[in-house]
Amino acid sequence: MMVDDIANNTRNPTPGKIINKPNGTDVYEGVVIDYKGDDVNKSNFLKIITGDKEGLQSIGSGKVVEGGRHDRIFINFVDHGTTGILGFPNDYLYADELNDAFNSMRGNGTYKKILLYIEACRAGSIFDGILAEDTGILSVTASGPRESSYGSYCGSQSGPYKTCLGDLFSVTWMEDLEKPTSSKEARRRKVFNDYREVRTNVTKSNVMIYGDFEIGKEKLSSFIGYHGNDDDSQAVRSNGIDIKATVSSRDVHESEVQYQLAHGKLSLPESLKLSAELRQNKKMRSVIDSVFQKIYSGVVKAMPGIKSEIGDLEEPSYLQLNLSMFPCYRSILNQITKNCFSLPKNPYVLDKLTIFANMCVVDNEIDQLVRNIVFKSCSRIPDNIINVQ
Repeated sequence: MMVDDIANNTRNPTPGKIINKPNGTDVYEGVVIDYKGDDVNKSNFLKIITGDKEGLQSIGSGKVVEGGRHDRIFINFVDHGTTGILGFPNDYLYADELNDAFNSMRGNGTYKKILLYIEACRAGSIFDGILAEDTGILSVTASGPRESSYGSYCGSQSGPYKTCLGDLFSVTWMEDLEKPTSSKEARRRKVFNDYREVRTNVTKSNVMIYGDFEIGKEKLSSFIGYHGNDDDSQAVRSNGIDIKATVSSRDVHESEVQYQLAHGKLSLPESLKLSAELRQNKKMRSVIDSVFQKIYSGVVKAMPGIKSEIGDLEEPSYLQLNLSMFPCYRSILNQITKNCFSLPKNPYVLDKLTIFANMCVVDNEIDQLVRNIVFKSCSRIPDNIINVQ
């Protein structure tokens, strides 16, 4: 699944190509995309991993995971994320929905083991206290429940692209696997070996691990294959991975625009356009902040005692999620999307949603109260709030 909005993007200085590291080669040529554009959504993803072939007729390639009780499955997920949520371009995948899908797969006997690598902010919150240890599933996340993940090869390291070419966690594990080594060593390497190497070299966030730790003792090659040199004398031992120029994933867009304004060889119209884009983004951020503040203040006013448990809007308490709070959480966010602005289409909001998760952890029926407050808070806002970064 790939939105496929990079190779031919108007801002790509090498049209038709994708580069994922400084002076790198094109990694787009030859890529087979089964689902692209609007087909990259929560519903299709869940159908793919649960093997719902009928549900994907006439959509993309129609391919699904057709596993059995002897199969090992590797899932690499890369997108935005926040407390209890993995992002898709137009919707959210909640932790309970992913957990339900795994339960369905397990019940249908569609896998023996699953290994997940998750690149997203606060990715640990998807599994912390939720993913059971006896499911045959192990998840390695780019960040803990309360942390951002980081863009990598940013700024000057990106050359003419003037953005981040990768994500620190993903860059680290992929480049670690590409180190020259013997086929024998590559084939025998354990999942835990890879985890320790990546955790050591990703210093901006805490690479976390959840679920069935027994999978950590399995060969990584049984999930994602391997490559190596059959001549052991050609194997090269590396002393680690260089630290890359990084930016918090939350700040990549603004950092990109600022960098272009400061270092790009822009014409006056181009410079004015980027400056206006930056001003508009900040203006819409203020509108979003105001709406969230009104909702938060309304809830605290109606339930004065709740503030000490959920924390402040900008500094929420860190409460562990549980499966029973998600219907409430989903209801609140859906109401905001319906009455205010689309949350999935405005990545800036992601850092603001933890407070609503906390409300539902404290009282999983509070969404009934919040619904009325949301409606009042969004009665007079612009109708063009979209793609606020």
